[in-house]
Amino acid sequence: MPFGWVGKLLEVNLTTGEIGTRDTMRYAADYIGGRGLAARVAWDEIPPEAGPFDPENRVIVMTGPLTGTLAPTTGRTVMTGISPRTYPRPWYTHSTIGGWFGPELKYAGYDGIILWGRSPKPVYLVIRDGVAKLEDAAGLWGQGARETQLALRGRVDSRAQVLAIGPAGENLVRFATVQHAEENAAGHSGFGAVWGSKNLKAIAVRGTGGVTVARPDELLREVIGAGRFNITPAPAVLGVYSPRDGKNTPKPICTQSCTFDCHVVNTYGRAPDGRRTPGVCIGGVYLQDRGVETTEYRSAEMTVPQGVRFGVEKENAFHQACNNLGLDLWFRLVMQPWLIRCTELGIREIRGFPIAPDDADWFLSFTGQLARREGLGAVLADDLRRAMDELEGELPDELIRLGRELEFNFGFPAHREGRFWDEEPLPFWVISAMMHISASRDPTIGTHQSSLMYADFLLDNRELARRRFRVLSEKVWGDPDALEPTFENKAPVAIWSQNQHMLIDCFPICDFGFPQIMRPLKERRDWEEAEDISGDLYLHHRLFRAVTGVELADGELTRIAERAFNLERALLARAGRGRAWEEALGPHFRLPCRADGTSIDAEGFARLLDEYYAARGWDLERGWPETSTLDELGLPEVAAELQRLRRA
Repeated sequence: MPFGWVGKLLEVNLTTGEIGTRDTMRYAADYIGGRGLAARVAWDEIPPEAGPFDPENRVIVMTGPLTGTLAPTTGRTVMTGISPRTYPRPWYTHSTIGGWFGPELKYAGYDGIILWGRSPKPVYLVIRDGVAKLEDAAGLWGQGARETQLALRGRVDSRAQVLAIGPAGENLVRFATVQHAEENAAGHSGFGAVWGSKNLKAIAVRGTGGVTVARPDELLREVIGAGRFNITPAPAVLGVYSPRDGKNTPKPICTQSCTFDCHVVNTYGRAPDGRRTPGVCIGGVYLQDRGVETTEYRSAEMTVPQGVRFGVEKENAFHQACNNLGLDLWFRLVMQPWLIRCTELGIREIRGFPIAPDDADWFLSFTGQLARREGLGAVLADDLRRAMDELEGELPDELIRLGRELEFNFGFPAHREGRFWDEEPLPFWVISAMMHISASRDPTIGTHQSSLMYADFLLDNRELARRRFRVLSEKVWGDPDALEPTFENKAPVAIWSQNQHMLIDCFPICDFGFPQIMRPLKERRDWEEAEDISGDLYLHHRLFRAVTGVELADGELTRIAERAFNLERALLARAGRGRAWEEALGPHFRLPCRADGTSIDAEGFARLLDEYYAARGWDLERGWPETSTLDELGLPEVAAELQRLRRA
């Protein structure tokens, strides 16, 4: 029996009801687990022509070798498949989920689940200690995600961990989530709708086994050495967040084995029924009564209004409604400003449906309409970007362009691109742009500790930050100029960040804790006085070795991440995506950065693509991996397929 992995993947054919297993270790050496292993399964098994709602699409739920151990933040789980969210056509992508489902799945004897087909009736999957069975979900269909989880805990086991969809998934809303516990969700990629298309309501798992660790004493030393409640991300020292007050104020935890104080999970709130509920990630924004994380953006070409706050009680009601309906909370960050701009231009209804986006009761009602595809919700349930195609000619051109720019990233909400609600001055928005042009979804959700989080330091004290960054950049990238506020030579940082993101998604662990590029800074003086702020870059590598006993050098782990990333890129190429589509992102970055006013023209954006593609070993014409790159990564069969597509 291997250490770390439990050795089996569960296979479920929803059409026939057949259930089987396969050996995890046929993939582990080349892909580790999590997102990397899932990409290999997807390449091998999802037909190139499959759409998100086709039976041939896979739902791949994957853990990794660290899942369920003492290693920090190892409650993470990865979900992948063809997404209905991506624009202008569907392609393969991923989401990650915090919580406790992944560890419970391993305790039940499985490293992952691969589902395909379409059940003739609503079902849920029950997994108990190596035994899996499909059950009738007729009585659960139409129920909310929270109610479904509670019902299955009553039926299966009070300690069972559950993934479930709500009405939004059942109605194939393209930004429908798969929910877990109170707050955790596979959100952005719309996999709730994929589950709905397969008549899969939920997965409930209960396990009483464990995960065997190769070097338990070594693992324990690393965990203790990493400390408890270290503040991360590091900009907390600048006063963005308040440090722990030393009074043992209870803080929610969003994933098993977490030992960090990331301030993302920062408070408890009260649901409308009086329950105490955790505020997680974007949820914390609502529970703090800060409303939507949007501030007004104005340029000569674009106006994005500020979001409206509804007050703690109403914000909490909205938040809990989204969780139960199974809606990605981020829809509000794009739809509310867009609807407010409609009203600013004198538009009070769309297709006969009145709009009042600054009214809490109206917005809560609209949320329910989205989940059920009713009223205005039927117009916007395929996301804002697709709605603009449908409404073009009915609304002013300004609103159509605004809707497209709010979801400029192939249908995903604008995020950390320096324009609409993120302070990302040079060089950070350029690094972000390179990741946006090359990834299968919003790439900046998974880079909190790898590169983009340091913008706050630059905004706080530009000269001090540049001095600190030069020392840090020399250590991490071998180039003191890597984080200089210029356009040139930023591909190494973008690629390093993406490789790190892939690696932590293969283990999988949380990007708020890893990689530890900067050491924990407990107070502002630490930042101001320390010449060297670099952190423990290889802690997650050592955790992997302690758990698995597998002696892979740091460079070998990076190579595995590169292999998996290039395989995902090949999946995009097979879906038809390439340079022509990615050049279309350029106009968004011609808008001035909200922090420093910088922007880039078409020629400059083309140079960014050239630099990034060349550094990745991709051809400059299409942005596809070169045959030599894929061969070097041990993917000759993938190289042959891309060569065939080039000739087609």
